[in-house]
Amino acid sequence: MLGLSTLVPAAAAAQAPDGIAANTAICSGDGVSGKRVQLVYARAAGDTDRFAEMQPRIQAWADQIDGAVLEAAQRTGGVRHVRFVHHANCRPTVVNATVPASEINDGVKVAEALKRLGHNRTDRKYLVFYQGTHACGLGWNEPGGDDRPGSDNPLNSGPGWATVDEGCWAWNVAAHELLHSLGAVQGSAPHATTGGHCWDDQDIMCYDDGGLPPGGLKEECPKAFGDIIDCNNDDYFSTAPAAGTYLAGHWNVANSQFLTASGPGAPVYTGTREVRTARSGATAYVTKYQLPDGRWTAKAKIVTNSGSPFYSSVLAARTPAGVRYIPPAGVPRGTAAYVTVDASTSIDFKLCEGNASAKGGCTATWW
Repeated sequence: MLGLSTLVPAAAAAQAPDGIAANTAICSGDGVSGKRVQLVYARAAGDTDRFAEMQPRIQAWADQIDGAVLEAAQRTGGVRHVRFVHHANCRPTVVNATVPASEINDGVKVAEALKRLGHNRTDRKYLVFYQGTHACGLGWNEPGGDDRPGSDNPLNSGPGWATVDEGCWAWNVAAHELLHSLGAVQGSAPHATTGGHCWDDQDIMCYDDGGLPPGGLKEECPKAFGDIIDCNNDDYFSTAPAAGTYLAGHWNVANSQFLTASGPGAPVYTGTREVRTARSGATAYVTKYQLPDGRWTAKAKIVTNSGSPFYSSVLAARTPAGVRYIPPAGVPRGTAAYVTVDASTSIDFKLCEGNASAKGGCTATWW
């Protein structure tokens, strides 16, 4: 068993976060074959059957989860969708299950009861919304798993479990637990806590689980909204990790066989440019994409030369909302950093020597 993790509820959102476009889960093949995520509504024997009410709600949450996965992929120039079990009309199927009343208030026991009903396939991750109260959410993968990047990692098998109790029914809680079952967050990840989460804030997998490093949660991601998947695409999800980075050599949820790279939503590549500071103390390699809904995303590698007379460098990003300096503390001399920036329309960049509060030697023009 890997990644058994509770999620402490914190104002669970009922809608997708600002900046993530509405989305509908897609058709993927025949809807049943291969590795897929199965949605489940579970109640105790004798309880009111709310399936007619809950099926469309659970399907809507699945749409929002798929939208968050797609947005995360688009930030690195790719496409990913969740391979849900679905009907011929492409809508995700929801299993209506009844479990013993003695087990409905424990997510692990609910999973065990579902296994006795036959829901124990090795090509399934089960996302369960159960009509009981326990620990808000739990997520784990029964075959286990580790941080190896290969297709033979047990994380590419099931059954995997993501259980959400009634007090936490919301898309973002469900997405958090599903990501646990898919292998997020490995303990070796750059921003990992000791409890299977992350500490760089604004991320759907990040919160104070008691295993934070000194200083606690930190705002490391240049984002204006929360509940996004791997906010800097550097801990557990990237469709194009750069050579030598953590995700290039470790488990990457974007490569999970329970996701697909097919389907709508591919961003349009609009160019790459090498940007140097006026005194050549640093270089940024910036790539821009325009998304199908008109929004823009850009990713950049910032390198501060070891021989630079300046301790750090910082990227200035200009959007319609104003100018931000990323990362605020700068990239220390002799090191490199990868950042992602999103905007509703255009994004322009300058590269400066220093940090957000003390900068100079910026490039003369914006790109």
